[in-house]
Amino acid sequence: MAYQRTPYVESKRAEARDRFIEAGLTLLSQGGWRDVQMSAVAALAGLSTGSLYLHFPSKTQLLLELYCAQADNELAITTAIVAQPGTARERLAAAIGSFAQRALNGGRLSYALVLEPTDAEVEQLRLQFHAEFIALFQKLLDEGQASGELRVADTRIAAACVFGSITESLLHPLGMAAQAARAPGESRRGRRVDASALIGPLVDFCFHGAAAPPPRRRR
Repeated sequence: MAYQRTPYVESKRAEARDRFIEAGLTLLSQGGWRDVQMSAVAALAGLSTGSLYLHFPSKTQLLLELYCAQADNELAITTAIVAQPGTARERLAAAIGSFAQRALNGGRLSYALVLEPTDAEVEQLRLQFHAEFIALFQKLLDEGQASGELRVADTRIAAACVFGSITESLLHPLGMAAQAARAPGESRRGRRVDASALIGPLVDFCFHGAAAPPPRRRR
């Protein structure tokens, strides 16, 4: 008869897995992908390296899980914004601004997730998630095109340009955050980016590409 784990054993396994994920994300937010080493994750989680390998047989599998843990949440938030009531213009502005704001708030962790080079398998997964984000932006552009709010020659290409504008605009501020994460404590001061100084012009730029003025911002 095959062994079946008891609910208690399953709960302990789930708890250990969560601790490994939390430890991995902590290391990722401190030093990027290169700092996520199996021994370091196990030590920070307070568990054995052998136990870590039971949950994640390879470092690549751990990195993929760390990426998914964050990207799934980001995709869910953007999906909810796209589905909420409002005009296509309003929802497009909200989706752009929300993504950029959360990325800026995430600092070093956001740099690792959005921009930092890593293992080929994680890079491939990142591209898959980027395609899903682009599809959400295309949905908004299609709706705006149908309602007459927006004028776009090719919504698929325009959606890729919108998402590319977001990630490229984040390159410098998140790169600064990555440098600051490794700097001495005193050197970290004064490196936070004014989100409004980035997000407002970013939204304006994306709407100019869609041949429409951005929705009026609330004060």
